[in-house]
Formats: sequence, structure tokens, C-alpha cells
Amino acid sequence: MEEKLRLLKRIAPDLTEEMIRRYRVLKTVKLLQPCGRRMVVLSLGMTERTVRSEIERFSMHKLVEVSKTGMTLTEDGLAVLEGLEPIFAVLTGLTGLEERVTKHLGVKCVYIAQGDADDSARTRKEMGQLAVRYLLEQVNGNSRIAITGGSTMDTLVEAVPEMGNPIAKMVVPARGSIGRKMELQADTLAVRLADKLQGEYRLLHVPDNLSETALEEMKKQPDIAETLEEMEKANILLLGVGNGLEVAQTRRLDEDVQVYLQQKGAVAEACGYYFGMEGEVLYKTPSLAVDIKKVSGADEVIVVAGGKRKAESIFAVSRSIPKGTFIIDEGAAMEIISMPQKHQKD
Repeated sequence: MEEKLRLLKRIAPDLTEEMIRRYRVLKTVKLLQPCGRRMVVLSLGMTERTVRSEIERFSMHKLVEVSKTGMTLTEDGLAVLEGLEPIFAVLTGLTGLEERVTKHLGVKCVYIAQGDADDSARTRKEMGQLAVRYLLEQVNGNSRIAITGGSTMDTLVEAVPEMGNPIAKMVVPARGSIGRKMELQADTLAVRLADKLQGEYRLLHVPDNLSETALEEMKKQPDIAETLEEMEKANILLLGVGNGLEVAQTRRLDEDVQVYLQQKGAVAEACGYYFGMEGEVLYKTPSLAVDIKKVSGADEVIVVAGGKRKAESIFAVSRSIPKGTFIIDEGAAMEIISMPQKHQKD
């Protein structure tokens, strides 16, 4: 099919570009719904006239419903969009790009959202939906899921549909609660995800940067001990990735530690671990969290991160998680494949 679609693009480039444009408009409505026409215009960078014309066409064919609250996809619209996704992944070049990035990172597989998450809410939502689609293909009634905190994981949880029956056994935070925004902490996201999947959950109310003595005492607390035990059993890990130095500053690590990380060239942070460009662990915060060294033993590690600025961070983490599934975006993907050859796997 891929070769036939490439031939179609060569013989009728204008037609395929028109189809791609309509597909992108329809997909953007799905990602942002309910939304106004202006949101679609800003998200795609198209003219208002073009978007209005496409929306009118979709409305006439009952693919999009326009109401006072905004535009939404109809059931037919959703069915059409989902049915065409494999075709348009080839036409837009995403399939080929996914294959190239998978090879460059040397990981299990890569899924790519259109755009750059650094400046597009639409792209961030698409990343969340791609991650959820993959997650739901992996979970079963015995699944135990560990999730990190952060805005990317928040977007993922937001995209999870409400399940009518239990499809996962347990959801736990992958690390203790940190940060000032309660809604983005791993504890909070674990509860929300468990509610949607109709599973049980456990919490881990432990801040970062405690002394070793304090951590050992905390581990003796029954509730914390139970959560740590459940974390050890987790077979699916949902992992967000941050820029090493930015995260160190945001989390207010000691100045000496920040200087050390800068000198060592820390480019990534995940679950309290700070990584160098080749995936070496440079530092671990004193905290209770999933042991990154044991992550490779999980059935599924789903890494979600996007934006051109996080390309090096994604690359570094991939070195430690070669069996992972990476959900990224075009911004990060194009930056990764343009990296110097010495930073790529054979």
C-alpha cells in the first residue's frame, strides 16, 4: 500500500495535498473539540477562509457538528478519521519518519505526532492520544501501572476515556509527590488514571531531598511500604522526560548539585534520575521512586516527550530504555535524525 500511495502522490500531488489539508483540519477539530474555528486557524496556521470552507464541507457531509459550544466530530467523522489514519501517515511521511527515528534511537518503536509540542497545544494533545491508544492496547485486568508526574502525563491522563469496567488492577505513582502544583503530581495523576481505568490505586506522600535516615524511616510506614511493594510489581511504566538542567533548577536542587550537573553535561531527567548524553546516570535525587535500573524488566515502558528542545533529552533516555516505546512529535523527531552520527546507534 505504501508504494501505491507514493505513486499516487507523484501523479496527483495537488490532489494529495488537498486531501492532507482536509485530513489535518478534521484531525485538529477532534483534538481540540469542542472548539471554535479560530482555534483551528491558529493551530494549523491556515487562513480563516480555508478553514471555514473545509468546516462547511464537513458539516454538509455530517462529519462535523457546529453548535454554540463549538465544533465537534460526529460518529461518522470519527470513523472516517480513524479509518484514514494509516493512509495519511504514509502520505504525510510520518510512517517513514517513525521508522527512521526508531532506528536512530535503537528502541522498540516510535510514534510521532504532527507539529512541535513546544508551541502547539494541538500537538501535545495528539501525543497524549497516541500514548493512550498504545496503552489501552497493552493493558489487561492484571496490569499494574506506574506513572510519573508532569504536564505531559497530565495530558495523557486527560485523553484516557472513562471505562465502564475495570481494565487494570492497580495504578501507583512512579515516585513520591513533588512540586507545587498538586494537579501535576504523580499521586494525583495515579488517582485520576485509576478512576478512569476502574482500577485500584496507592499513594506515596513523600517529598524529594530527604536525608537517607529520613527515607529509611519513611519506608517503615505501613502505607508507604505497601505502595513501594506495589511499585515493584508494576509491569507498565508511563514515563515523562525533562531537560536535566531545567528540571534541576525548577526542583531547587542544591547549588553544588546544579553546578555538578552542568559540568557533567546533564541533558535529561526522568523519575528523579539525571542523565548524560550517552544515557549514563549522573545523579539521583534522594527520593522514593521506581528504580530506573529495573525499568527494563517491565513489560512496557511508554516514554512520552515532545518538542525540539527535548530532542537530546529523549535521545539520552533512550540509551537506558532500549525496549521502550517512545511517543514524540515531529519537532523532536527532525532534531533527533539531524544529530551528529556519533550520537546515533548503528
